[in-house]
Amino acid sequence: MKIRYALLVLITVIIAACSKKNDIAPSDPATQVAGTYEMSTLRYDSAGVSIYNLALPITGAAAVSGAITVRRDSATVVYTTYTIKQTGFSDFNDTFGQLKLKGTTSPYDIYYGANKIGSTDGKTFTIDYSYTDQGITYREVYAGQKK
Repeated sequence: MKIRYALLVLITVIIAACSKKNDIAPSDPATQVAGTYEMSTLRYDSAGVSIYNLALPITGAAAVSGAITVRRDSATVVYTTYTIKQTGFSDFNDTFGQLKLKGTTSPYDIYYGANKIGSTDGKTFTIDYSYTDQGITYREVYAGQKK
């Protein structure tokens, strides 16, 4: 009977030792955020008029999908690119470049220079920014879920 009791205690200790509560969190924001995100939103507005607002992926003959790739450059800096794929067209690749992550815990704010342009929690990644060109204000939104 003592052997069964000792075996039961040993199994309980092993299971408790494997608990995720004791897992160590990533050492820095960029490590947590780095990865590939499947694009879920692609939006572009001009002067308050929606040019397109797509929930991705779109399937069928005119399929559209996209991915946001986030690479760790330092503890708080990531380099970000994106790719949009559409059936019948060449892939469109572009870059957001180096972005700074600010905040002590998730979700982190994403900055380009002194401007906040999005947020991320390591599971979702959203770039949402506006700019003015020749007196017209434009807004672009790119959002994705980590694969």
